[in-house]
Amino acid sequence: MPASALQMNWTNVQFATMNLTRVTSVAFSQGGELIEFAGDNNRYPVVIANNINRPRCTLTSGDIATLMSIAPGTSGTITATQNDALAAVGGAVNWTMTNAVHQSTDENGHWGHFATATATFRAYAADGATNPLSFTRS
Repeated sequence: MPASALQMNWTNVQFATMNLTRVTSVAFSQGGELIEFAGDNNRYPVVIANNINRPRCTLTSGDIATLMSIAPGTSGTITATQNDALAAVGGAVNWTMTNAVHQSTDENGHWGHFATATATFRAYAADGATNPLSFTRS
């Protein structure tokens, strides 16, 4: 069966050398930020430019102890595979975020429900130009 080009569920989620399990959600963002220019009698921007990008990753897991054990400021590479929805051969999206820095982890537990923790990471480009966020389709 060919790949569906639709993604569902996560596997092989890792930060640095730490395998992350019970992952329920991963969100990657390019983090593009725009600046606008208007002057004189302009009522709308006449130029919009991408000034800087601040890539980030947010991931949620039921394994709260593991996520809470990552100290803020810890850096490493995040990898994660988003599977094809029909589990066909091929079609997975493999994400990589290099130079990821753990910003914070927040835990959330409601009575009568499973607790989760959400970790937020930011990424930087050591040379100021190479995008630390990439993906491939396999």
